[in-house]
Amino acid sequence: MSQYKYDEEGGQFLTFVLTFLLLILVPLTYSSLFAKRERNQSWFDAKGQKVKAIKNIRKRSLTNPRISARFFLLLVGWSAVAYLFQKIANAATNSTHPVYDPFAILGIKSSATEKEIKKHYKKLSIKFHPDKIELAANQTKEWAESQFIELTKAYKSLTDENIRKNYELYGHPDGRQELSMGIALPTWIVEGQNNIWVLGAYAALFGLGLPYLVARWWYGSRSRTKDGVINNTAQSFFKNLREDTPVGRLIAMLAIAEEFDAPAYDKRGKLPYEEDFVKLRAELTELLSEYDPRWWLIDDSDFKSQSIRRSLTLLYAYFMRVGSKNAKLTTDIYRIGAKGTQLLNGTLAISLAHNWLNETLEIMRTTQALVQAVPLVESPAVQELMQLPHLDIKSAKALVNGSKLGNLGIQGLWNMPDEQRRKLLAVDNGGLEAPQYDELIKVAGDWPRVELVDAYFKVVGERLVTTGAIVQFIMKVRLAPLKNNRKIMRNGISPDNLTSNLNSESDVRPGTEDDDEAKLDHLIGRGDDKSKDGKQTIGYARAPHFLEERKPHWWVFIGDYKLDRVIVQPTRLTDIGADRVRTYSIQFQAPPQAALYTFQAFVVSDSYIGADASKPIKLKVDDPSALDEEVEEEDDISDPDEDTLAGQMAAMRGERVKRRVDDDEDDDEDDSSATDDDVEEAEEAEDSDSDSD
Repeated sequence: MSQYKYDEEGGQFLTFVLTFLLLILVPLTYSSLFAKRERNQSWFDAKGQKVKAIKNIRKRSLTNPRISARFFLLLVGWSAVAYLFQKIANAATNSTHPVYDPFAILGIKSSATEKEIKKHYKKLSIKFHPDKIELAANQTKEWAESQFIELTKAYKSLTDENIRKNYELYGHPDGRQELSMGIALPTWIVEGQNNIWVLGAYAALFGLGLPYLVARWWYGSRSRTKDGVINNTAQSFFKNLREDTPVGRLIAMLAIAEEFDAPAYDKRGKLPYEEDFVKLRAELTELLSEYDPRWWLIDDSDFKSQSIRRSLTLLYAYFMRVGSKNAKLTTDIYRIGAKGTQLLNGTLAISLAHNWLNETLEIMRTTQALVQAVPLVESPAVQELMQLPHLDIKSAKALVNGSKLGNLGIQGLWNMPDEQRRKLLAVDNGGLEAPQYDELIKVAGDWPRVELVDAYFKVVGERLVTTGAIVQFIMKVRLAPLKNNRKIMRNGISPDNLTSNLNSESDVRPGTEDDDEAKLDHLIGRGDDKSKDGKQTIGYARAPHFLEERKPHWWVFIGDYKLDRVIVQPTRLTDIGADRVRTYSIQFQAPPQAALYTFQAFVVSDSYIGADASKPIKLKVDDPSALDEEVEEEDDISDPDEDTLAGQMAAMRGERVKRRVDDDEDDDEDDSSATDDDVEEAEEAEDSDSDSD
């Protein structure tokens, strides 16, 4: 039976564990310390621009350390690394197989010269010579002789040329040493008395721990939708959501979500901050009494549970920006607002499954209001203005009611005379202070207003869109901050482009315009130029009242107002900047009937109010027979010249091309010269025949 040698000292096993830990910790630590920062990120979309209440929630303290899982993992990991280093160092010191070091044996520095080595050895040889050393009580003559032999061997390994060569090649003056192979496991793992503990650990890890984690993941994923919504909540949304569900009912649907259930509150009958909660409800009731009764809070006795009473009140408090002195209550207000966006994604998925256009737009705009924490009871202009810093409901209403431009939201504010703005906002006169006003105007100038530059249809390689064809909808968008362009845009369309397609029969463009260049790039291996799509990296959404950091996206889709239907499902688009035009393509199948269809193209933000764009677009679908007519017309057209781009592309495809005129003339000359030579040869042959006669 073969015998296995194990790591009795534990150094090799610990080295393996240390290496494994470092492979994980080093890249994780580097990514944490040197997080990637985008160069294009400006002051406007920087991280951490939140109101004071949210900063207090995030603030670290002894009672609220807010240690992330990654930080805790790094802390434990590097502590384990320090412990392993110490254990490995101790194991190396006490090892029975130490590394041979002649300098350590002689007790001199590794930088010592040969002269210094000889001088030091001479002193040691006098001191430790077996015939001259005075032995202690626990020392023997054999020990003294072995010590002297070690000193001599170390000295010769540094001074004798042959022995030094052995030391340099094999690490030992005696030459190659015996090689020992073993298993890097500590002996205590394989010892008989520890078998039960080792097997028990394996059973706990792989028999209990691993199945538990898999089961937890499996049943957790089964209990939620792909949007992270609990299945029971999704079923409630599916049951209650209709194509004409108003926004007030939409908020009520969020309030009854299972995510907001608090069984402890329901059992107790009141909240832990009941007194402050009652004050909050009273303030909300008074505030909402100025609006339509459909927005009023229902009586406490009408609630089915404390959880629903709590969640609906907190949602209204979040939208109306009503706070509380109770820190726990304030935290719950902001947390329920952040959770609401995830629940709205669940309602959006249901609406899109039914292809409801108006309800889809309603949910998207409610998401915007939730991210920016603006009152749904107010007009769109007031909601848009309240996104700016230091503007509350009263100030926003003053701008809207005090000027016609105020009804245009942030665009109107920017185009107001400065004197009028200051007067309406009562700057340094009981309203905003001068620094607050300056910050407001600065933010308004950089507000991410979206401009829909162009939108059209095409079919690759074809001039027409036929029934059932795969159509590409090309959309070009960019940001148009007011500081760069103060022109007022309607639905994200510049005044210069408002009449661009009014007189056109269709927004279909030939799909062959850029195809030749693209195909040539593919044939010569030039590859795709990723910069052509105009991506410009942006930072975080400026949402001071939203608890989490959020990168802004835009939904891009096509709908039909007449049918109240979403024609092409939304896709999410991001990284839209002001310096480049972002080109985006959506692919879909053309309708089965030939006709002229009038649709609406939408670009809707998921983070900002007033940063949307829409444009009517016309899709003309032709019968496939129209392509046959075009082919007949193209047959009458002559082949392209070989020295043109079209000619080169045709030659690569094996098609006919028109040769250059110079080449044709050269060929004619060659043919004519060959014919003259033949005539001369024939005449000479006839003369020779006549002479022979």
